[in-house]
Amino acid sequence: MAYEVSWHIPDKILLLRLSGDYTLDEGREVDTLLLKALNDSPTNMGVLIDARAMNRPYNFQAIRDTQTYMNHRHASYIFVVASDRIIKLAMLVIFNLSHAYLITFDDFEAAQTRIQRQLSSFIK
Repeated sequence: MAYEVSWHIPDKILLLRLSGDYTLDEGREVDTLLLKALNDSPTNMGVLIDARAMNRPYNFQAIRDTQTYMNHRHASYIFVVASDRIIKLAMLVIFNLSHAYLITFDDFEAAQTRIQRQLSSFIK
């Protein structure tokens, strides 16, 4: 399995850890899991994607088509942690037209700091 979904901050920030190759089938599975959490939530939420261990994807557009959660009304922010410039570019291509606001980071600590700072303003 190339992904793991859990709560980073319960009921506020979902954590999606990606490692290895991220397949289209896994993309659809992740979409189902995140949509369920977003549908069950009465408020806005963020998604933190840890892509530091992800292999470079080659099928940006196909992956984008599987990630419908990014346009959910409760998806406020998508935070992406990736040190590889190609993976960051892939995330920009995947999420560039999403409803959720996208922010990228080089390291996990910077993402956590930003999330804590934003938490009170975007989770309303």
